[in-house]
Amino acid sequence: MSDAILNQILNQLQQMDKRFDQVDKQFDKFDKRLDHMEQRLDKMDQRLDNMDERLDSFDQRLSTIEEHTKNIPLLQQAVLETLDITKRLETSQMTFERKVTSELNTHQHSIDILNRRQLRMEADIEALKSR
Repeated sequence: MSDAILNQILNQLQQMDKRFDQVDKQFDKFDKRLDHMEQRLDKMDQRLDNMDERLDSFDQRLSTIEEHTKNIPLLQQAVLETLDITKRLETSQMTFERKVTSELNTHQHSIDILNRRQLRMEADIEALKSR
């Protein structure tokens, strides 16, 4: 083989070597980018794990809230029934107060009549004594 052909082959091999160096550099960059992506994905996995934990916590809290609030309709019904009973008691109390007031007025009137009779009897007794 001639020197020209060998130089040409050497020249092409050097060009190929340069191209391989560039390809190697690009693969290194790509590798670095992949490493960076893996780190980001690991962080995302951690965040997702944290979110799963928080969701589990929320589910537990929601279950607790549901447990505590399931009796609210029964409590509302009890409150309404108590309110109804209270209103009936108030009405009964007012009726009772009117009745008692009426009876007290009647008794007061009877006492007044008895007091007048007593005063007349005392006056009559004094008049009889003085005769």
